Amino acid sequence: MPFSLAGKTILITGAAGGIGSETARVCAQLGAGLVLADLVEPLAIAEELRSNGTAVQTAAFDVRDREASEDLLRQVPRLDVIVANAGFCPWDDWNDPDWDEVFHQTIDINALGVVNLLRPGLEKMIGRGAGRIVLVSSVAGRMGGLKASPHYVIAKGGMNAMVKWLARKAAPYGITVNAVAPGATATNMVQGQTFDEQAIPLRRLATPREIAMPIAFLCSDASSYVCGTILDVNGGVYMN
Repeated sequence: MPFSLAGKTILITGAAGGIGSETARVCAQLGAGLVLADLVEPLAIAEELRSNGTAVQTAAFDVRDREASEDLLRQVPRLDVIVANAGFCPWDDWNDPDWDEVFHQTIDINALGVVNLLRPGLEKMIGRGAGRIVLVSSVAGRMGGLKASPHYVIAKGGMNAMVKWLARKAAPYGITVNAVAPGATATNMVQGQTFDEQAIPLRRLATPREIAMPIAFLCSDASSYVCGTILDVNGGVYMN
């Protein structure tokens, strides 16, 4: 079964969040072993999945910390897939007095954090001659989003460009790099925000599972010839 993840070890960052935890559930259902990481150890989702027989390791680290990222990768003996899902989406205004500080925080988490993770991660996969890397981007990086602030748009647009660079670098070693670009999704990240659902062709926000399943596809052997692609999962907000 090319859609099976049995025998694979998948590292998911931002694993305590809505998309991260749902991705962990879907990948566990498909047979994967998991390394779940977040700023604080994602113990609740880990315990839930262990109770269903999934092999789960947990870790707490900040993706902005290059050394911590490299330490984590050294501690994972086998790594088949990385899902770079850790993200930060502030809902501030660019006229706010502290906006410049938030700008740097947004770039550091969403862009530099991916580099910190994938630099040692890609090296580890090159040593094995195989692997899958999946970045979690955003429709905001495609067309500005429905409500996103400019620092988030810049960070996710940069991530979309990074997919192409990483894919070309990794492909000769049997490693594919792709991304999903979700639209507004019903998670804690959008709590307290309102969206014009009439601007979404499907007329509703996504559920976390609707984002997790395409991520799981890109983790699997079913996507073996998908390389350098940004998979739009946004209810038709952006049609590529």
